[in-house]
Amino acid sequence: MNKLSPIRTNKTVILEPVKEFTKLFRTTARYHHRHEVFRDFIFCAACALYNGVPPKAQDREQEYLDTINRYAADDRAAFQRLFALLVEALEPEPRDVLGSIFMSLELGDAWKGQFFTPSEVSRMMAEMLIGDLDEKLSRGDPVSVSEPACGAGGMVLAVADAILRRGYNPAKVMSAHAIDVDRTAALMTYIQLSLWNIPATVVVGNALTLEEREIWKTPALRNPVLRL
Repeated sequence: MNKLSPIRTNKTVILEPVKEFTKLFRTTARYHHRHEVFRDFIFCAACALYNGVPPKAQDREQEYLDTINRYAADDRAAFQRLFALLVEALEPEPRDVLGSIFMSLELGDAWKGQFFTPSEVSRMMAEMLIGDLDEKLSRGDPVSVSEPACGAGGMVLAVADAILRRGYNPAKVMSAHAIDVDRTAALMTYIQLSLWNIPATVVVGNALTLEEREIWKTPALRNPVLRL
């Protein structure tokens, strides 16, 4: 998806596939709770991206099979369509599409604090926090991002967007380390960073206690050829 000279597109380009995603999701696998369906879709998408680059993680592959086999054939096909719509929505620019979808579906959990920052706010914060980005890039210095409570990856995507707007390829100049205590949130980050070809390590764990339950490395990090 990397674009070295991104052009700001009409929001309709992003909102139309998001609207279709939301509509399709509401009718998919009605025999399961919406939280459950969203969680399973996120895991299956993340696993497909991870195991698309060898070597495969056999434990994740088995979990994928156990998960997807709980759904009827039509709903498995719907998962594929949902993934295609996600790719389409992410295509114009790096932004937190999954977080906005999550909130629009009213899946936010106030007790866990699962409220994802709007992309426009993340972009503003990124510009405020990386004031020396132009100097770093001009010197050829790598840009590393650490996000200890990543949510769906909005801040990392905002940094990638800032790099793209300066004419550089995030796959070549950027790396990220992101962690979240919630598995679904962490995998939302993993999916979106993978689709934007950002070299990143995404951890399901706790940044305060240094707990690491799962480690997911994006395809761009696992296979350097993908950064070219």
